[in-house]
Amino acid sequence: MDIGIERIYSKSFSEKGMSDVIKWEVQPIVDQQLIKIKFINKGSLHRQGIWLRTDKGIEIPALNEEIYPSINLWEDTSPKEIICKCHSKNGYLSLYNIWDEGDGRESQSYSSGMIVEEKDGIFIYYCNDFGFETNFDDLVFSIEKL
Repeated sequence: MDIGIERIYSKSFSEKGMSDVIKWEVQPIVDQQLIKIKFINKGSLHRQGIWLRTDKGIEIPALNEEIYPSINLWEDTSPKEIICKCHSKNGYLSLYNIWDEGDGRESQSYSSGMIVEEKDGIFIYYCNDFGFETNFDDLVFSIEKL
């Protein structure tokens, strides 16, 4: 499996009977795809955010025209809604949840993951930073392709 080409599910949650928990999300996009990210809720005491990447980079038009290889969007410092422009040759957007307990950015732990649901073309992600006793409410955000 090529990372960044297809969704990766959490093996640790699968072993506990939850086969729908995503470790690394991949969404199909077109070159210069605009997406709207909306932070909906944070239920954790820790800092929460999301990491996004494409093969050709991501631009935040409201900031500048610089294209970044990947970006971290933190719930506490980003606007509640933000538009990103995704540059891509292969047609894929990668993303996963990140957090910071005070020692720097963390991600992809044994028990981290996201559950996604789609409503009217909007993807809503319910995130768990770590631990198996979870309601997947550490961070809730949505992505809409514009």
